Amino acid sequence: MTSSLSASPPAPSPGPLGELRRHWAALTAATVGIGTGVAVMPFYTNGLFIPALEAEFGWSRAQLSSLALVGAVITILTSPLVGVIVDRWGVRLPGVVSLGVLGGAYFLLSASGPSFAGYLAVWVGMYVLAAASTAVSFTRTVNERFDRARGLALGIALGGAGLVAFVVPQVLGGQIAEDWRGGYRVLGTAILVGALLVLLLMPRHRAPAASSPATSSPAARSQRARIGPLLRTPLFARLAVAFLAISLAVGGLTVHLVPLLRDAGVAPASAAATAGFVGIAVIVGRVVSGLLVDRFFAPRVMVGVLTVAALGYVALVVGGPSFATAAAVGVGLALGAEVDVVGYLVARYYGMAAYSRVFGVFYAVFTLGVGASPLLMAFLRASTGSYTAPLLGAIGLLVLAAGLLLTAPRFPATTDPADVPVPAATTAGGAS
Repeated sequence: MTSSLSASPPAPSPGPLGELRRHWAALTAATVGIGTGVAVMPFYTNGLFIPALEAEFGWSRAQLSSLALVGAVITILTSPLVGVIVDRWGVRLPGVVSLGVLGGAYFLLSASGPSFAGYLAVWVGMYVLAAASTAVSFTRTVNERFDRARGLALGIALGGAGLVAFVVPQVLGGQIAEDWRGGYRVLGTAILVGALLVLLLMPRHRAPAASSPATSSPAARSQRARIGPLLRTPLFARLAVAFLAISLAVGGLTVHLVPLLRDAGVAPASAAATAGFVGIAVIVGRVVSGLLVDRFFAPRVMVGVLTVAALGYVALVVGGPSFATAAAVGVGLALGAEVDVVGYLVARYYGMAAYSRVFGVFYAVFTLGVGASPLLMAFLRASTGSYTAPLLGAIGLLVLAAGLLLTAPRFPATTDPADVPVPAATTAGGAS
């Protein structure tokens, strides 16, 4: 009791700008790691390679679209394990090793021959061995170090994906159409440079989690060890279905936008430039949504983003390829905000003690959607002869997700960012 009475009051936490100044190196490392990681680089660049690989090897669009689903299945299986590793041992070493493997895999892809099985084998090995280079790892670094500016910091870190989605089509779109092997080598080099930057900038040790009597009790430690009860709640089901619907709605067009425009007679460079608007919108969506969720209720922010995305799809259906830019912007905004908001919601609803494990499960759900969506879009296009049916289906999915998020519960009250608010999170299922 005496020590408690004589203890000094805790130092006031720095404001948003103070957090950014203090943790700029970790934030930069997370931004680079996410942008060059296995969840981003293949996702935003595969569509650029599809026409060239079709022409050279005769592989079908469905075969090449299936790569995203293969990656999604592997990510679903590995994300929970990655979460356990990162929760226990930190981000730096797993992230750097994974990025190194990913860069090497791109050089192997540049040497691909006519066997699709061999090409697919490289992809499988890449997704397995580079599994720790995703947001499951790097968003933990951000959430550990930011509180007042958490949404903004997540938006900046996840904005690395948007930078890749914008720069690669602009810089390499024309080259890939002429020399796809050289395009793979350039991307592999960029990933290896990213691995070096993460090695140099990422802190060696995780920031210690805040402690309190509540979080140091045996009951709290037991809750940290078990995330199963959190995943069997109405809240988890609501969020999982919403984010699966969003990823199914936007994942396919990211891969098929360039093929869609090429089918309509658009030149390769122009099609790649239009696809680059996805990247701009991802950056804007992540930074703006990050700023907004620091000030407004995050699920409502996401509903606004989904409304813009749905309007972009409607414009593409009604106006055709001339409105492809509107659809690209809508896709980018939704993709940009989704992972940002997922990371934010996990930290606010479930706390930091089991953050990477819970986020790993949500990320697996998200990845299932973005992986299955290109294949579903290719199937519907082949069945109907156009992209109209998959675009209409995507609009319906966006409406479903918006309805679920509109009824999301308020965040549980807690004064400790490391605490896991189990009672509120496990019982909250209705509207706020």
